Amino acid sequence: MSLETGVQMLCDAGYPIEDVTEEIERIRQRAFDQAARLADATGDNAAVREYLGLTGADPEVFVSAAAYSRPSSTACRCPG
Repeated sequence: MSLETGVQMLCDAGYPIEDVTEEIERIRQRAFDQAARLADATGDNAAVREYLGLTGADPEVFVSAAAYSRPSSTACRCPG
């Protein structure tokens, strides 16, 4: 079952979901945040991809979401 179908079913069953689209976005954001924590804690790209239900990418390619949220004073710099 897709996320969209599940949320719509909850809405149809009378659960207090005001906006299905916003609810889906909140769920996806929470999943991404948890995946970023998993990546930072383990460095295991395969585990992160499995958690997010993703397949088909090179498991050797790994970039932590935290790398994009560091203050500029601690950002990595290219030599030279």
